[in-house]
Amino acid sequence: MQTVDPHEVGMDPQRIERFFAVIEKKITEKYLYGGAFLLARKGKIVAARGVGQVEPKTNRPAKPDDIFCLFSTSKPITATMLLMKVDQGDVQLWEKVSTYIPEFGAAGKRHITVAQVLTHTAGFANLAVDWGMSKWADWDATIARICAQPLEHEPGAAVHYHALTGSWILAEIARRVDGGTRDFARMCAEDLYGPLGMKDGHMGVRPDMEARRVPLQALDVGGVPFPMEFLTGFDRPAIQKAAIPGGGSHGTIFDLARFYQMWLNKGELDGVRLLSPALVDLATTIHTGDMEDRLIEPMRVTRNWPRIPANRGLGFWLRGTGIFPTYFGSLASPRTFGHAGASSILAWADPLRELVFVGLTSGLIEESRSIARWHVLSDLAQACVVD
Repeated sequence: MQTVDPHEVGMDPQRIERFFAVIEKKITEKYLYGGAFLLARKGKIVAARGVGQVEPKTNRPAKPDDIFCLFSTSKPITATMLLMKVDQGDVQLWEKVSTYIPEFGAAGKRHITVAQVLTHTAGFANLAVDWGMSKWADWDATIARICAQPLEHEPGAAVHYHALTGSWILAEIARRVDGGTRDFARMCAEDLYGPLGMKDGHMGVRPDMEARRVPLQALDVGGVPFPMEFLTGFDRPAIQKAAIPGGGSHGTIFDLARFYQMWLNKGELDGVRLLSPALVDLATTIHTGDMEDRLIEPMRVTRNWPRIPANRGLGFWLRGTGIFPTYFGSLASPRTFGHAGASSILAWADPLRELVFVGLTSGLIEESRSIARWHVLSDLAQACVVD
């Protein structure tokens, strides 16, 4: 993606400087150690900078080409792999998951549909306590353990975020209809990262990425809903080598910018088409009505915030309408779509303003503080558009 003067695409340079000044202020307020940030409009980058430090103990400055663990911002990537199979006629969204993974139908899960997994309404739980990180690298055993788990609630009746399990199932569907000969990391590399020119994107960490990889560090203690020691566990060598579809992709601000620009372009980038415009439109539509996410609700109640609708598309959060705390801020248009990642990562695209935002940060913080931080920064990004 070409870098241009902000005026060329209707953005105000002074407002862009204000955006970065507020990031500096957030660093002093202990909302992050530092990170890499990118703004793009109409397919062109107007700002891509490292701010602060990514390793305070070594005084390592943040750089635009730093490589971060994307955590749950990996989910739209995994969803795209599955949606490509839908677009090719290999998967039907209304079909039962057990059509593609027969053993998934155990323990009352036989009626769960592919669409329900994509919208986090499938009703099956996150990984059981007996399935810790040391076992995640065993793909087949992890799939088997998820398939054996019982229902948590009636499918379609509620939104309850699948932090990891749902994406493993989506990836396994894609892998099986693909023929089952390629592992998921290879599929991502050959079918998505490579074609889109996401040169530092990988489901895991390649050896050549290690020198620029930003280590995971907790800024806060404790952590809700995910403990900090759980999140920093993603730095374990075995996890970095594994394909974790719901949280293990790595990359730079430039990789995510290309990914979201492809979605803004209705499924195409630089002559490479991965999705049809019709499927892009369907995926970036809210499919969860006014339901609230059971993961977010306790934080919202504790903070005495207004009610926050889940606003789930097929693999994405959407802005929707209303005034409430949200990663996307109050100024984003209703069809803005994207995803956050574990107290440190955010990427979104606003189709009305043709705007892409990517923020990859070092310094894990409690999730409600992260939502409040991203709300401010997302609004400042929107305020840079002046045409």
